[in-house]
Amino acid sequence: MTKLKGTSLAGGTVNYKRIENDYYATDPGSTFALFNVEKFDSTSFLEPCCGEGHISKIIEYKFKNSTVDSTDLIDRGYGIGGIDFLKQEYDKKYDYVITNPPYKLAQEFIEKSLSITNKKVVMFLKIQFLEGIGRYKMFKNTPLKTVHVFSGRQDPWRNGEPKNPKTGKKWGSTMCFAWFVWEHGYEGDPVIKWIHPNQCKIDDDFIFNKNENIDDDFWT
Repeated sequence: MTKLKGTSLAGGTVNYKRIENDYYATDPGSTFALFNVEKFDSTSFLEPCCGEGHISKIIEYKFKNSTVDSTDLIDRGYGIGGIDFLKQEYDKKYDYVITNPPYKLAQEFIEKSLSITNKKVVMFLKIQFLEGIGRYKMFKNTPLKTVHVFSGRQDPWRNGEPKNPKTGKKWGSTMCFAWFVWEHGYEGDPVIKWIHPNQCKIDDDFIFNKNENIDDDFWT
């Protein structure tokens, strides 16, 4: 009988090492799903973990007349690098912060984002972020409105790569992800909703810098 290791039981992958700086980029389909299930005005956005623009480029595509500021601690050739979001001082407020934060710093990112926004804070997180006594107080004291749970498995891009360079196949995540939405002024209990795989479809006219690791079938 094969024994399961702890990471397998938790939904992790035992064959891969942890990526430096927690760079697990968001699949474009995951972000398109967000805009299919959640409403936004065409105003001002901040993406403080922009990586190579995996979320920001879709915001810019969807809201062409908006201001979209993109920063990251690491300079990956998109947006403004060298910006530590948790230490950065902002002289203005954004309407929205949308990001996929380093999981170990997610609570800090949420709290900071709430302090610099007028409307919503949206985070792409593992569903188990809901648990933990350390986060209980935060959830009780912040306006979490909706948790959009993906019915289909999402496959974050390890180190920004859409597929495993060694195998040419998708990474095959076994974790459950969701979009967590905080809305300023909301006072009720949070609501859980589900995202169907059909809602993750990428618009036909959107192209995210396809490279040799992606073939046409990847986007269908």
